[in-house]
Amino acid sequence: MDLETGTRAIIALAWARRFGLPDTELHYAAMGETAPRVLARDDTADSVRFLRLLRGSALHGPGWALDAAERYGDDELALESTLVRLVREHGGGGNARGLGETALYYLDEPLDVAESESTVVSFDASHARELEAACPRDDVAEVRLSAREHPFTLLAEEGHKPLAGAGYDIWEGMVADLSALTVPALRRHGLASYITAVAIDDALTQGLIPQWRAGVSNRAAHLTAQTLGFVLAGSLTAASIGDRRF
Repeated sequence: MDLETGTRAIIALAWARRFGLPDTELHYAAMGETAPRVLARDDTADSVRFLRLLRGSALHGPGWALDAAERYGDDELALESTLVRLVREHGGGGNARGLGETALYYLDEPLDVAESESTVVSFDASHARELEAACPRDDVAEVRLSAREHPFTLLAEEGHKPLAGAGYDIWEGMVADLSALTVPALRRHGLASYITAVAIDDALTQGLIPQWRAGVSNRAAHLTAQTLGFVLAGSLTAASIGDRRF
């Protein structure tokens, strides 16, 4: 399964804008052509971010970070440990830290979402906050469900108890960046996949490209992506700069 040409072009455009690059800078890589690493210099950045997208890559950060990265290959820069070392050795302070390695998945095919007879979907952020109260703090901070522009919470039909939730923010007017959260005791029952499918259907209806980010060690997030038919298209690795030296 592959992404349509138009979808790839939109993803490349969205990331180019998020990195402060010209709109066409990542286009060739998105179309499957081997392209050199793109450098996005931003001397005000508080982090260094390395993007792999289809057959290309881009590095965003201060000039000293871009210069220091010249001796590293893409496979090395995709590792959180490499970015942290680069920052600490060349420009960051001792409190520089990794911000994670994340796989990037996309979807451009509509899903067949069957209506559930035992649950209802709420669009009220208060239900999302109720769900968050029943989940571990780290999960809540990562997903940010109640703060999402478009939250969806799956409620038990009887009693309206929150079971799981998904939501998305709109990136650059083109991409729906998704995340999901499930009550710990109810995980591995397909609830996250179901409510995420509802959010995906809404995003596609709005003309957006669904994006799913999964931490490299988050098996559940990768499984959800695969279950829903997402296509793996790249990765994002980042490290905070900490006390910068100029």
